[in-house]
Amino acid sequence: MKQIVIIVVAIFCINNAWAQDDLLNMLEKENPLKPTPVYATFKSTRLVNLQSNETMKAKHLDFRIQHRFSSIQNGAYDMFGLDGAVMRLGFEYGVTDRFMLGLGRNTTNKTYDGFVKYQLVQQQQNGHPISVGLFGSTAISTLEWADKNRDNFFSSRLSYCAQVILTRKVNDYVSVILSPTMVHYNLVAEKATPNDVFAIGIGGSFKITRSTRFNIEYIPRLNGRGQPQTASGGPTYYDALAVGFDIETGGHVFQVHFTNSNGLIEQQFVARNMNPIAFKELRFGFNLSRTFSFEKSSGKW
Repeated sequence: MKQIVIIVVAIFCINNAWAQDDLLNMLEKENPLKPTPVYATFKSTRLVNLQSNETMKAKHLDFRIQHRFSSIQNGAYDMFGLDGAVMRLGFEYGVTDRFMLGLGRNTTNKTYDGFVKYQLVQQQQNGHPISVGLFGSTAISTLEWADKNRDNFFSSRLSYCAQVILTRKVNDYVSVILSPTMVHYNLVAEKATPNDVFAIGIGGSFKITRSTRFNIEYIPRLNGRGQPQTASGGPTYYDALAVGFDIETGGHVFQVHFTNSNGLIEQQFVARNMNPIAFKELRFGFNLSRTFSFEKSSGKW
């Protein structure tokens, strides 16, 4: 009798489990999981040099210092590059959570730059598999004219960059980026030198600890690789490579890195990097950012 009761109870449990599975399947079909946004693909608005998909939160201002030393090739004579450096000071402001404006000035060619960045599509769980961002910038060189006796035009000082930023947060530990890029110079050395340079930025970020990530990026040029600037010679332009770490400390994100490029904006490290990928051409640098909030909280700024 006991065995019969056990068999009946087992059959009832199995039938009940099948019924629950069928009911859950029906509910999932009728009410699929809602897409939810994916956040914190990267720790900063930049990977190293490359723009990331991240934008400043609305009414938040980021003050950013980018510092790049000279190459290590002279060794201890110039403290492995610490005796020479270029620097950029910049401000990035979130107009909305997905639209950002930026301004900066760097010592290379005494250049001022302004940019906009918009997060067109945000990656979602159970939704969009990638984030899509748009970036555009204008740079103005303020160096004195090489020949003041010829006709010089303000437009000759201008250069531009347009970029599509494709990113994906694969999981909590890995994020990747692909950035088709075009840089345009109004003035080039001669007709044989292209005004437009095309490149594709490739990069990845890998979580080490909760506050530390390892970053790597490579920006191969699609035209004019390894060719002299002019038919008669001049500088040769190379691809840019960078590796580094993000270290988050409170309201700061401290980025340390090594790269073969001394430029600090796209018009410089994408289109006019004159340093080949070689150990002696490595340059130590860092990016330091501090965020300030202008939101009202409890009646106080």
